[in-house]
Amino acid sequence: MIPILFFFLATFRVNAQVDSCNYWDEIQAPVSEFNCMKQFNDTAAGVDAINVYLLAKLTGMMYLDQLEYQLKYLENEAKPLEFIPSSEWIKQNNPVNDSNFEEAFRARFKHYFMPYDVAAKQNIVVNDYVQFKYIQKSHTGHYRFLGIKYQSSLDPELMIISSPTTIFILFRGTDDVGQSEWAEWIGTDLKISQVNAGGALVGTKLHTGFWQSFDLIRDALMTTLDEFGASNKKIWLSGHSLGAALAIISGTYLKSAGFDVQNIYAYACPRTIGNNNFVQKVASILPNRVHRFEYFQDPVTLLWAPGFKYQFIGQRNWYDEEKEGGYRFYQNIQERVVFTAGLKRYKHISSDLPKKEANRIKRKQLNGLTPVGLKKLHYHSPQWYIKAAYQQLNEADKDFLPKVDDSYPYLYYYRKDAK
Repeated sequence: MIPILFFFLATFRVNAQVDSCNYWDEIQAPVSEFNCMKQFNDTAAGVDAINVYLLAKLTGMMYLDQLEYQLKYLENEAKPLEFIPSSEWIKQNNPVNDSNFEEAFRARFKHYFMPYDVAAKQNIVVNDYVQFKYIQKSHTGHYRFLGIKYQSSLDPELMIISSPTTIFILFRGTDDVGQSEWAEWIGTDLKISQVNAGGALVGTKLHTGFWQSFDLIRDALMTTLDEFGASNKKIWLSGHSLGAALAIISGTYLKSAGFDVQNIYAYACPRTIGNNNFVQKVASILPNRVHRFEYFQDPVTLLWAPGFKYQFIGQRNWYDEEKEGGYRFYQNIQERVVFTAGLKRYKHISSDLPKKEANRIKRKQLNGLTPVGLKKLHYHSPQWYIKAAYQQLNEADKDFLPKVDDSYPYLYYYRKDAK
């Protein structure tokens, strides 16, 4: 067993096939990361704690600023980056972009998958043992509101990782499009009306922006899966925020098209994805295979669209707040509702808890009337999901898995004490 104290400094380097001008081709990786995906159970059904954590960590790094911070963190020998003045500075001084994202992501995570020689303390390099493919498409237009013209965009991004037995499909959530912070919100997220889906999902209706975003990358996704021999492999999908919705749509589409979709883990997932026909299709072809993970009062998981016939999809799993609840995990719990019966007993809340604590949990995780505001947006950070998932691991598993490289106080946008 490798001492936890030794976590920070590994003396060998990541074998990254990247241009030598990129600083990340010589990053030092913690010992616990090498070949850590051997702990991933690709045949698991339902919620598997190790799988939830590893996918949360991979998915969280789909954002340019999150990946850049972690690359700099490792370059700095896993020490806090006190020289960074602010989160905005990371965005403005980020060499990682969509044109080199595949190389940067591969450099950061390739060693997760490669076989490892314990005696030699290095990966066993096998050509094409693991393959990475980054897909990004954009369609930009304009939207007028009260006479003001705004940029709007469909801008889906995903990473496909192919190992000998498993395909991993990771989706990025809403991010900046060029210099516009709101273009994808306007052009994708806020298109809350429903539209008829096509192809393998014909007969269902989906959130217009989500379906259009998926449709933009559908052909590229199918072509890449064919190149990676996905018909003979299990497929796992995950995403954060908008990416979570796209993971659910994509997974359902692929399952309907005959692929072996094993599980979908949707972090910080919006509730406005599809109509009853879509929900029934998901329940029929992916029973106990679609899991939504919510952290405390993450506002994206609270938003609803009154007047539209959206239905809850899959199973809801909830992490209590770090400060008050210690990341306590409630699996497959009831959905948030507009009115919560104050006297009703909930089987997911332990009867051993003091009444005051039980009522607090009931209010925070079940009450659909919780106000949504900018001050709560920091609960949407993928770092919360990574930290909460890590806390569900037992101590033995923690010794053989990557640790949490928390970016705090950076990249917790809208948190009062964040930079």
